[in-house]
Amino acid sequence: MTIDIFDMGEDIKDQSLQLIFYYWYLTLPSVLILIALWKFYPKSHNENRVHLKLYKTIPLGLLIIVLTFIGIRGGLQLRSISPKEAFIFDRYELGNLAINAAYTMVRSSGKKTLPIIKYYSSDQDAVKLITKARDFKNSKLNNPKNNVLIIIIESFSQEYVNQGYAPFFSELSRKGLYFDINFANGRRSLEALPSILAGIPSLVGKPIYQSQYQSNKFYGLPQILKDQGYSTYFFHGGKRGTMDFDAYTRSIGVDHYYGLEDYPNQSHFDGHWGVFDHHYLNYVGESLNKVQKPFVSTVFTLSSHQPYSIPKELKGRFPKGDLEIHESIGYVDYALKEFFKKIENESWFKDTLFVITADHTQKLVTKDFQNNIGRYRVPLLFYHPSQNFNSYPSQKITQHVDIMPSILDFLGVETNKKLLFGTSVFSDDRGRMLNFISGNYLYINYPNYIEFNGEEAKTYKLDESYTDYAPHMNSEGLDELKAYIQLMNNGLKHNNIYQLSNDAQAK
Repeated sequence: MTIDIFDMGEDIKDQSLQLIFYYWYLTLPSVLILIALWKFYPKSHNENRVHLKLYKTIPLGLLIIVLTFIGIRGGLQLRSISPKEAFIFDRYELGNLAINAAYTMVRSSGKKTLPIIKYYSSDQDAVKLITKARDFKNSKLNNPKNNVLIIIIESFSQEYVNQGYAPFFSELSRKGLYFDINFANGRRSLEALPSILAGIPSLVGKPIYQSQYQSNKFYGLPQILKDQGYSTYFFHGGKRGTMDFDAYTRSIGVDHYYGLEDYPNQSHFDGHWGVFDHHYLNYVGESLNKVQKPFVSTVFTLSSHQPYSIPKELKGRFPKGDLEIHESIGYVDYALKEFFKKIENESWFKDTLFVITADHTQKLVTKDFQNNIGRYRVPLLFYHPSQNFNSYPSQKITQHVDIMPSILDFLGVETNKKLLFGTSVFSDDRGRMLNFISGNYLYINYPNYIEFNGEEAKTYKLDESYTDYAPHMNSEGLDELKAYIQLMNNGLKHNNIYQLSNDAQAK
């Protein structure tokens, strides 16, 4: 129960009597408990009060304040607890049992709720438009029980690849299925995990797992594959609690989370965020040798985050470039190269699908990328040592929310827990880009590019390089964008986004 309940005041008033009688088995004990409290709760008697001396009152008061503060935070960890931390069980309902209405009401108070959208007469009409416009069919790929390793590189813009700061990644990209017209579905690390691991773009003005809808029922890739017998892992060299990664990944099915505290050699700490990337990726390689197979694991690097730390012994080995981040990109690329060199002879390597992308972009230097499109462009690579992807076209639009359906398609895993925001990169769908920034929705249905504030739309035509666009009058794709907005808002509001998506795909 969140503050949204007060948006349903008329419904509550109209339905209160029937709810009381329909749920009589809850109403009756509630009334009995209230009567018992009224009758047996101790009454206040002034003569029984204990008056403490001042020298006892002050330290006792301070102790109460400290303990209250710790209790409100839920402990001494890096970040205070949030509702999503309750949703770590195999059954979603147990999460609702673990939290209470008073807590979720306070957490959600003062937060702006999503409006109900009525661009189309019903939500079913909106999803019908989406499924008619896009191709959600799976490919003929079927690789059951292959391992999956997703590598998310911090702040790794497509511009850096184009400029040659990542030579190993460029070399590896020629051996796999590489998309250079790929888009992050957000501008922050907190927005990357839901889009990559759960297929949910960031369209509500804040990361979904920090919004008032964080306790909605979400199905992440780890949970879906865990149900297929996979072991699930997440590696990040930062402290537990950093950006709520540990709580969020647990809520979508990750059983084993490894952070800075689990790393065996604390002398490899960079002094700011966590373990230097080349040390940490070496540790990931050693750890994956020991895990249960098949596995699905995610690795999130950190050295290319400000202040762009590089180990002393490796300084001066990588091009300085025009921006302070460029040298650290060279270092991360080196760390990636050393990682693949370490694991290429392991028994699990040849049966593993590697997916490499970035969480978001960072500082940019060229005019081609300093715009609303370029600021979201990050590389995306699917690489498998035993698979040839040459028959699949790479010149199409892709985005983070395509990763989850692509992995499920590659593995041949059928599920009714897929959403409509992304499609498999192995399908015939032409691809889309969907984003939200500063009150504006951004949408690409090539060659059309749309900026929409909810009421008015600006329409543009993209050039072939996706680096420039000019105004034009063609609004093709606006209907699709409105359908997506309605699906997102109403689906989150009513917690039925999977039902709408599943019903549409089934038809």
